[in-house]
Parts: sequence; structure tokens; C-alpha cells
Amino acid sequence: MGLIVAIDMDAGFCRRVRAALEGIADARVEELRTLADVSALIELREPDILLIGPSIEAVQALDLCESVARTHPSVTVVLVSADASTDMLRRAMRLGVRDVIPVDKPWAEVSETLIAALAEVVDRTQHPELDGSGKPSTTSRVVTVFSTKGGVGKSIIACNVATALAQAGANVILVDLDLQFGDTGIMLDLKPDRTIFDAVQNYDRLDADMLRGYLVPHKSGLQVLLAPIHPEDADAITVGRIGAILGMLRELADFVVIDTAAAFDEVVLAAIDASDTVYAVATMDVASIKNTRVSLQKLGQLGYDDGCTRLVLNRADSKVWLDAAEVERSISAELVGKVPSDRLVPRSVNRGVPVVIDSPRSAVAKSLVELAERIRTSESEVTGSVT
Repeated sequence: MGLIVAIDMDAGFCRRVRAALEGIADARVEELRTLADVSALIELREPDILLIGPSIEAVQALDLCESVARTHPSVTVVLVSADASTDMLRRAMRLGVRDVIPVDKPWAEVSETLIAALAEVVDRTQHPELDGSGKPSTTSRVVTVFSTKGGVGKSIIACNVATALAQAGANVILVDLDLQFGDTGIMLDLKPDRTIFDAVQNYDRLDADMLRGYLVPHKSGLQVLLAPIHPEDADAITVGRIGAILGMLRELADFVVIDTAAAFDEVVLAAIDASDTVYAVATMDVASIKNTRVSLQKLGQLGYDDGCTRLVLNRADSKVWLDAAEVERSISAELVGKVPSDRLVPRSVNRGVPVVIDSPRSAVAKSLVELAERIRTSESEVTGSVT
């Protein structure tokens, strides 16, 4: 095993890093105090892991991350920081930082994250056929269904689209990343015998094959990674672990569909960062339209301005003195799906049967199947909006 470099002006922090890691897989920990020391050392000996401690200011830490990503992309970077803002997390993810740990987290969690990073480095060393992320390259696609406003039908759309993809013959995994209050299990009538929390409990030895055992099968052929049973269990699922798990899931499926919480936090950003396409869900009311527009503008500010976002309008036939074209212009996003209102939807939710199975001939089911077909086919080959 190679070198772990910990940089922090606090010698006590570095000593704790040494105590946590040295001796595991023959790891060696070297302590540094200044950014100049890091630059000099990296030119002489490329470390396997660079840990940037909390005494390094966020701006300087991110500049260092950018420099390392540019000149030594194989180095795994973990950042412990007092700044856990959305902008900071987003930039860190873009620079390939494995994990950003808030400084107020318990040391046990910091230690666990470092040990997991070390395990990934060991695995990458033992399997040189893997790429720089530690995962084989793949042609699978990851899509996130997104809204920061609750009650817009986001989870219903995610469950039905994933089910429709599976019914069309695709190998599909649905991930419930509403880690505190996910409802995917209820909507699909699945028992939470295994969840993402259970997978994280074995994170130090988790790989794609092992992760497969935590997926819960649905009768449609869909595989589901369920949210934790207890809201407090969400605290154990860090951003770095989410990114790694989503990478493993890419190896197991043609499509990974992610249902997120109605929030704009680091978990949602981790999902979006791992996605090829983001489907933002809005409804025909001013509050939802405003919320969606602001959310997509924020994503653009964070670097998602490359056309990866799409707009899905739920309850699109609502008679509220608005039409779909007005919503599309207001939000400034491509409208790719219009899902009508139907009392069949709440009935299907209460029964735990997706409406695409429960009432396949209904207009609402057909609109969801069409959206799934758009996702399934290459979007560059699809013209016009789903109606």
C-alpha cells in the first residue's frame, strides 16, 4: 500500500488520522502543515489519498483540489471543512473530491469515511482494469427525477417510469434517495427487508456483486434499492458513499432511475452529479412553476448548463388559466412529458400497484409509458414532446 497525506495546521487532527489509518493494508500516513509542502511532496511522491483538514480555508482547499485533479487525477481527495454550503459541495464534486465531511461530524464518521476511501484505493490497485473512479466503464444511463417542492407527484412518476422501462425489457434499478421519508416501497408494495442503510453498514467490503443482494425485486422485473426504514439511519449515508453506490449500480443495470427528496441538499446534488439526465417535475400552479424555475436556475449556476435537464409537467390538464406552453416559457426548459390528472393514480398508490400496471389503457398510464420510451430510446433520436 502507498502513501496517505494529511494536511492540517492542527497536529492533533493529523495524529488522529494516523491512528485511524496506519497499519491498515500497510498504509503510511505523512503529516504536512502548509500548502507549499503538499505541492512539493506530490511532485516527488504521488500519494494515494490526500486528506485536507479543517484548518485549511475552503477557498484554498478547493484551489488545491483543482490543482491535484489537473496534475494528479489518480489521487483520491477527502476534504474535512467548516464550509458545507451547497456551492462548496458542488464545486468539490466537480473537482472529483471523493467526500466532503463537515467539521462538526463525529470523529468516528470521519474515520469511517477515510477507511472506506482506503479500501477503494486498495481495490483499485488490485484491479488495474478499473478506471480512475474505481468502477468499470459502462454504457448504462442514470436519470434523476427531481423537484424541490413536495406534492408534485415526483415519486409516482419515478416509480411508474421505472416500472414501464422494466416491462419494456430493460434491466432497471430504482433508487429511493429520499433517505428519511422515502415512499417507493409503499408505492410498489415492497417489504423493506433490505435497504440502502444495510448496504452502507457493509460499505468497507461492498462491491457491485454484493450490492445486488440488497436490491428488492418487483413483479415487473424492476429491482429497487429502498430508503432506510428509520429516518435517523439517513445520517450514516454520506455523499461519498452515495456516489460510490450509484457507480456500482451502473454496472448492474441498463437504467438507474433515482427518486430524490423534495430538497436541494448534498444528497440531491450527489444524485444529479451522477446522472446523465435530470427530469424536473412541475405542476400547473404558480408556486410549483416558480420553485422549478428557481431550482433549475440554481442548477445552471452550479454547472448544469449543458442541456441535461428536462421538464415534466404533471396534472397537465388542470383548468387553472395556464397552459403547457406558458409553463415551458416561464421555466425555460424543454418540456418532454405531460401527465394528465386521474383519480386512478391515488387509487394505484393506495393499492401499491403502479398505474402503468393497474390501469395500462388509461391516458395517465400511456403518458408515463411514453415518457419511459423517450428515456429508453436515444433522446437525440426523439423529436417533439410527449403528449
